[in-house]
Amino acid sequence: MIKMVGIFKKKEGMSDEEFREYYENVHCPLFNEYLKKPGVERWTRRYLTPIAPPITGEVADSGFDVIVEIWCDETFYKSFFVDPMPAEFRAMVVEDEKNLFDRDHMYMYLADEYDTDLSTL
Repeated sequence: MIKMVGIFKKKEGMSDEEFREYYENVHCPLFNEYLKKPGVERWTRRYLTPIAPPITGEVADSGFDVIVEIWCDETFYKSFFVDPMPAEFRAMVVEDEKNLFDRDHMYMYLADEYDTDLSTL
């Protein structure tokens, strides 16, 4: 299973509520046709709220507002992230992203996960 992780910053001037509402109800549905295809295991958005870590006790904000995670097989990964996206779809997504994101602060990564088996601690 391949996991992609995106970290994105919302467009300046949007409230957290406006951002989440638009993302879930307008932007996400643009991808429904792609992400319902075979090979996609999971798609999540994790909205971020800065908190103080117990060591420092000070809140620090990275500026990012959401972490997006997509788990998929290699075939889907290649078809969506490696092969060129249809130009019309890509143009539509880019145009909609302007309503939602600070497009200079959108980053995508492949992620390797390592879990700690807590039962052995």
